[in-house]
Amino acid sequence: MIQRFFYGPSFQSGPLGGDAELCALACLEDLGGCFFFMDPLSAHPHQADIDCLVRLLNVHNILTCINPCTAHAMSFVLKEALEDGRMDQIPSFFYTLKSPGVAVYKAEQKQALEAAKKS
Repeated sequence: MIQRFFYGPSFQSGPLGGDAELCALACLEDLGGCFFFMDPLSAHPHQADIDCLVRLLNVHNILTCINPCTAHAMSFVLKEALEDGRMDQIPSFFYTLKSPGVAVYKAEQKQALEAAKKS
């Protein structure tokens, strides 16, 4: 069962704000997956932006392919999941997810806030 899907928007180059555009989509819960390649042998003037993007993709538990090998493999999974109606194979495309660490982080922040209130 194939539902209607469309390719998402393209973005600016990283130094021109492309990483930030992707971060915004992730935070708005409008990003189901990300194929994001970067040159591992070059320094990037916007490394902080790249780090922020990778962190947010992990926080929101979004399917991420960062090199041609993972992208090639994931293409087959995406094709199979969409053709067979297997939403469970690509849950970040259909559901809002969070890393399991988010709940732990929030609990620790709440505990720290309560401790600060008492002192």
